[in-house]
Amino acid sequence: MNSYLIRILSATSILVLLSACSGINPKPAQVDKSLPTVVLNGYLSDMTTAAFEWKPISDARVQGVVVYRNNPSSKQPTKLLEVAMVNNPRATHYLDEKLTPETMYHYRFATYTAKGHVSIASDELDVRTKPLLPSVSFFSTTESLPRSAKLVWRPHTDNSIVAYRLERRESGADEWRKIATIRGRLNAEYIDEDLKDNTRYEYRLKSITFNDIISKPSETTAVVTKAPPPPVDSINASQGKAGVIEVSWTDDNRANIRYYRVYRASSETGRYRLIADNVNAMHYNDTISKTSQQYFYKVVGVKADGLDGDLKAVKAAAGITIDAPDGPNNLVAMVQNSTVQLTWTSTDPRTVSFIVTKEISKGFLSSETKVFKNIKKTLMIDSSLKHGEEYTFSVVSVDKNGIKSAPSNRVNVKLEDKK
Repeated sequence: MNSYLIRILSATSILVLLSACSGINPKPAQVDKSLPTVVLNGYLSDMTTAAFEWKPISDARVQGVVVYRNNPSSKQPTKLLEVAMVNNPRATHYLDEKLTPETMYHYRFATYTAKGHVSIASDELDVRTKPLLPSVSFFSTTESLPRSAKLVWRPHTDNSIVAYRLERRESGADEWRKIATIRGRLNAEYIDEDLKDNTRYEYRLKSITFNDIISKPSETTAVVTKAPPPPVDSINASQGKAGVIEVSWTDDNRANIRYYRVYRASSETGRYRLIADNVNAMHYNDTISKTSQQYFYKVVGVKADGLDGDLKAVKAAAGITIDAPDGPNNLVAMVQNSTVQLTWTSTDPRTVSFIVTKEISKGFLSSETKVFKNIKKTLMIDSSLKHGEEYTFSVVSVDKNGIKSAPSNRVNVKLEDKK
């Protein structure tokens, strides 16, 4: 191809070039040997397009040019079919698009008239599209990371590249899956996160041109994410302590652990919530105000790189706070003059004292409450009763931890007004 033709094709590639209407079946046409044939100056091709130029046609009978081309992927890959009609007799260029890279195509051209007559077709022209661009020349992963992979590459040297397509598959999986599109030719790294522990992943990178042509894949690189620390050996949670559940554990892997995380749930199979982080000791005290409160605990170690253990692999330990003492019963009130003697029965050997509550009703919307603490016996005498007032008494037990029981039965006392 002479330099003049190259200049003409390059210059005219930005002109109006009619593209193919692929898939059109050839129609029977009468060949008119008197019609001028198409004389090609040459062609240019890239990965997915081919541009053609022919000499001007001056015959007034000619309405345009018919383009014939094979379909290499069909069952008859050598058969030429009509793929386009250039419907302007003055046009001298044609652009065939959406071709397959690195593929041989065969073309012939003919003129046609308004009556559908065609000329003798031109000689068959073989056109091979260019191969896909190679991907980046360097693509690799860094050292093993916890639940992530850092991928680095050398930016593509071709200025037509505008983005990269990153694909991944797990070891043993057959299909590659797109996980990211990285915009910008000069970008050179990507960090893939939220990966599984101790799992092998394979990656490859494809380059994307400004017109969405995807290059060949890069060399495959692989990474194995770090393994989590093994579960702690055993976890213990206290039973029956007041205001606290003491959680302790042992761990043969302690030398590789930077600190521990403690999780708690209200049931063994419930949702575990983080309640303590950066625990450096092998124990943790969970302060709890409620009595008879049960919780389930799990503990995981965290390595220096931040990788923690698998919570699901940890066997939970159950802990419970102390029960409240049983409350007294059989509260009885004996009244004489302005004095009331209260007696009751203690029902729990853990009881060290009692609290008596005295509610005073002085009339409509008028009341007062008095509390008598640290009563050591099951007896109390109150000589402060007044005529015309109504009183309600109840008693609770108190253990050595200050935990109170439920109240006893209530008794009502009322001194009638003096006449």
